[in-house]
Amino acid sequence: MQRYKFTAYNSSGVKQQGVLEAASEAEARKRLLDDNLLVAELTEQQNNQQAALFASNQLSLQDIEFFTSELALLLRSGLKIDKGLAILKHNVQKPALHTLLSNTLNKLKQGSSLSDALSGEPAFSSLYLGLVKIAEETGDLAGVFARLSAELKYQLELNSKIKQALVYPSVILAVCLLALAFIFNFVIPNLSGMFREGQELPGYTQALLSLSQFMQQYQWFLLFGIIGTAYFMWQQRQSAFMQQFFASVREKMPVVKNANLLTERIRFNSALATMLASGVAIDRALKFATQTLQTQSLRFEVESAAEQIRRGNGLAKSLSETRLYPAYYAALLAIGEESGALTGVFAEIADRSRQVFYSWVTRFTALLEPLLIMFMGLVVGSIVVVMMLSITAVTDMPL
Repeated sequence: MQRYKFTAYNSSGVKQQGVLEAASEAEARKRLLDDNLLVAELTEQQNNQQAALFASNQLSLQDIEFFTSELALLLRSGLKIDKGLAILKHNVQKPALHTLLSNTLNKLKQGSSLSDALSGEPAFSSLYLGLVKIAEETGDLAGVFARLSAELKYQLELNSKIKQALVYPSVILAVCLLALAFIFNFVIPNLSGMFREGQELPGYTQALLSLSQFMQQYQWFLLFGIIGTAYFMWQQRQSAFMQQFFASVREKMPVVKNANLLTERIRFNSALATMLASGVAIDRALKFATQTLQTQSLRFEVESAAEQIRRGNGLAKSLSETRLYPAYYAALLAIGEESGALTGVFAEIADRSRQVFYSWVTRFTALLEPLLIMFMGLVVGSIVVVMMLSITAVTDMPL
């Protein structure tokens, strides 16, 4: 299949540009004409190895949010799903997104439903596909896609906050490591030239020289070892062992476990609010929402609560036994259960949890900044002090 970049005009005279895949230029022109587009320019894109190297062949969460938001807008405008997909396909540039739209549109033309057409894409969660299937049954595709779009925007914002909390520590750590590398490779070797052969040196000076020599000999092995370990962990991130390892870190690390609980509470309650607003029954909503939980122990707690609910126990009482709902949120659930306003309660819990999480990120980064600077100053300063003491000891030695 070749890729063709086109410029065309629709029946209203609106200019459209995009990229499509076709076996030949004639097929590409025919497909554009079938979409009632007047072709003004059609050029084949040359294979660019450098562009292919940096182009992503996988759909990101941002791609899914763009797909959902634009489709919701087109559906609210009164367009049918196939026409909306065709318009999107002619106006996207990213290869992975263009392929998704082409495949989905082709499956729809072959008689598949939208949920079945999207089910072959691993980027779409079971919650997303379940809501689309329910929307097809109820005929509320525009409303469901609008709610999914809002939820995906919240997820992107949440991911952005998490990255924000990790970027600054990473930069400080990198600066500290670079400073240490400079000291061990350039400063201390020049300092060692001050010492005479056979001269008795203080213990701290010998330790500093030995550490510098060790770093010069093995630093590249250490660097490649760290990079190799990180690459291996990234490649094996979907394996059962690595999933269990990451889950254990999220659950047990003193600082991380609180943030993990907050993010899990946000995901779970947002999913429940979205599904209940779309008309999903509470038992089915709990089943889908449980799949959004990434912490196995929390998932087990919610599954146990859902089983109690199926046996006739109260919703608020059952969910309050999980870590996701402390006393205050359990009280909100009880009020929502009595008043029949569970959708609003779940949305309220998700919003409050977001605010708590954003405040936590702000406090965390504000506290981490002086701590990291202090750590960097302590490490580098200790080495400098040892160097000055060494110089003083040498100059005080008798000839």
